[in-house]
Amino acid sequence: MRATFTQEQQDIGKTVAALARAQTGAARAALSGRWQPVACDVVLLRDYCMLGVPESAGGIGSSLIDLLVAVQTLGEHLVPSRFAAHAEAVQLLCGHDRRSEPLPDDLLDGRRVLAPAVDVPQAAGWPDRVSSDPLTRTLVPYAAQADGFAAVSGDGVWIADPAEIAERQSLDPSVPLSDVSLATPRRVDPVGAGLRRATLVVAAELCGVAQGAIGLAAEQARTRVQFGRVIGSFQGVAFQLAEAATARKAAWDLTLYAAWAADNGRPDAGIQVHAAKAAAGNAAIFAAERCIQVHGGMGITMEADPHLFLRRALLLDARLGRGRWHRRRAGALRIEARRRA
Repeated sequence: MRATFTQEQQDIGKTVAALARAQTGAARAALSGRWQPVACDVVLLRDYCMLGVPESAGGIGSSLIDLLVAVQTLGEHLVPSRFAAHAEAVQLLCGHDRRSEPLPDDLLDGRRVLAPAVDVPQAAGWPDRVSSDPLTRTLVPYAAQADGFAAVSGDGVWIADPAEIAERQSLDPSVPLSDVSLATPRRVDPVGAGLRRATLVVAAELCGVAQGAIGLAAEQARTRVQFGRVIGSFQGVAFQLAEAATARKAAWDLTLYAAWAADNGRPDAGIQVHAAKAAAGNAAIFAAERCIQVHGGMGITMEADPHLFLRRALLLDARLGRGRWHRRRAGALRIEARRRA
C-alpha cells in the first residue's frame, strides 16, 4: 500500500474541494426549508461515478481510495449531495467478483441515480446478520429523489423499484430520510464485498465531517479572545482539539487501509472495514461535540454552525450498521481469526 496519495488522488481532492466550497451554506439553508439539489451534483454524478468501480463492473480500474478522497472532501464541507449515497449504492452492486455483465451505463454516468437501501427497521447491523422482511428498509437517504434503489438482504443485492416511500423527519434536514417498501426482486446477485465497500464510503464521509468540525473549532480557537488571550492558548481548549484531530487521523488512516485491503482481497479486509466504520463514527461525533464545546454558550445555539456537524455525524454513524454493532463485529472476527490461527 502506498504511504502517500498519488497525483491523481490529490487532483481529485482539489477539484471536489473547489466544487464543495461553492456550496457553502447549503446544509444550513435546508434547516428552514426542504432539501434542494446542489449545483455540484451535475458535475459529480456525470464525471465521478466511475471512481472506485472495478473493471469487472464496467469501471476504468479506479481504486476505491480515489472515491473515498472525493467523498471525504464532500463530508468536510457538509455538502448535501446525492453523490455519496449513489456511490454507496454502486459499490453495493459492484462488490461481486464474478459479475457476468458490467453495471448499466446510466448508473456510471449519473443519468440514473440510486439510493442504498440496507438498514433494517429495529436492527443495528447488516441485513445478512438478522432475520427480517427483506423488502422493508429504513433510513434510506434521498429516497424520494432517487430513480431506484440498491437493496440488500441475506440473499443478495439487486436494483429495486419502490412499492411505497414514507418520508421521515430527518435529524439532518440536508439529508432527507425515508422508509421504503421495495418491489419483489426479479434478479438477485451475491453481495460479495459490496457491503464492505459501501460501508467504507460512509466511513470516509464521517472522516470528512470530523475534519470539518475540527477546522471550524480551530478557527474559533484562533480568533476568539478571552482574558486578553486567544482561547486556543488555553490547555482546556487546545487539548480537546488535539484529541479530536488524533481520533480523526486514526480513523482516516484505518479507512484508507481498509479500502486498500478490500481492493486487494486481503483476508483481514472484513475486520478492518468494521473497525474503520466504528472509528470514523466515534471520531466524527467526538469532533462535533468538541466543536460545540470550543464555541462555548454560542455553540449550542441554532445560529452557530457546530450543530450542523453533529447532526450529520449522528446520521451517518447510524447508516449501514451502527458504530457499536461494527465494534462488536470487529471484535468477534478477531476472536474467530485467533482461534483459527
